[in-house]
Amino acid sequence: MKSIKIILAGKSNVGKSSLMNLLCSSYVSTVSEKKQTTRTNISQLAIYNDLKIIIYDTPGISVYDNSLLSTLMKKSYLKILSLSDLVIIMIDDKSNLDSFDESIISSAESCQRKILIILNKIDLIDEKDVMKKISNFNNKYGYQIHPMSIKNKHGIDKFYEILINHAIDNVSDEKKSSQDLDKLTIQEIIRGVINNTAYGEVAYNCAVITENFIESKKIFKIGSTIYVDKDNHKKIIIGKGGSNIKKIGIEARSHLENILNKQVHLDLHVKVKNNWKNDYEFLRDLGYML
Repeated sequence: MKSIKIILAGKSNVGKSSLMNLLCSSYVSTVSEKKQTTRTNISQLAIYNDLKIIIYDTPGISVYDNSLLSTLMKKSYLKILSLSDLVIIMIDDKSNLDSFDESIISSAESCQRKILIILNKIDLIDEKDVMKKISNFNNKYGYQIHPMSIKNKHGIDKFYEILINHAIDNVSDEKKSSQDLDKLTIQEIIRGVINNTAYGEVAYNCAVITENFIESKKIFKIGSTIYVDKDNHKKIIIGKGGSNIKKIGIEARSHLENILNKQVHLDLHVKVKNNWKNDYEFLRDLGYML
C-alpha cells in the first residue's frame, strides 16, 4: 500500500473541510458558510483502494483581531509543512491567490514540498472562465492547477490520480482509520454545530474542550464544555429553557454517531471564561501546537 500526507490550505470557505469530509466519507471537519470555522489542524486518515491518505485540514486565515488565538491560527500553517508530501492550496470561483497563499507557497518551496493548486466550485463559473483562470495561474506560478467541484464531485477521480502519482511506499504502522476520533476532532464537530446554530459574535467567541471520551461495548460517553467570553453569551448558548444547548447536543450527537457507528451519550456544559483567546494555558488545552 502507498501513502501520502497532504495539507489542505487556503482561505476560509473555499472548500477545504468539504474536501476532507468527502475523502473520509464522513463529517470530520467543520463545514459552515461562516468564516473562521476551523481553528485547529485536524488530521484524519482515509483509504482509497490501495492508497492511504493522511489529511491535515488547517484553519482558515480570516482572523481579524490581534489575540494570541489569532496568532496561533496563522502560525499553525507553517508548523505542519514538514509533515506533508503535498501541499494543496485551494481557491474557489471568487478568489485568487493572495499574499498569504503566496507565503505558504514560499514556505513549502523552502521545505522542498510539492504543491498543487485546486480551483474549486467550477460549477459556478463558465468553462471559458475556468480555462482562463487556469491559464493565468499557470503563467504566474507554474504549478499544477486542478479544477474541480466538490459539490458535484467533478474532478474527484482525477484528483485521486494526482495523489497516487505523488504517493510513496507506506512504511508507517499507523492503524488509525477514518472512523477513529480524537478529542480535537470532537471539539471541532461540536463547535461547528455551534457555528451553524448561534448568531452574531457568539459563534466566534466560543471554544470547546472535551474532558472525557470513554468507549464501552455499546456506547461512547463524551463530556465537553463550551466556553464563552461573556455571561450573555452563555445565556444565548443555553437558550430559553435549555432549548439551544439541547439542539446543539442533538445535532452534534447525530454527527458523532454517524462517524462512530455507535450510540453516543454527549454531556455538554457551558462556562464563562473571560479573555480565553489570550490565555496561554487554555489555548494549549484547546490543542494548539505551542
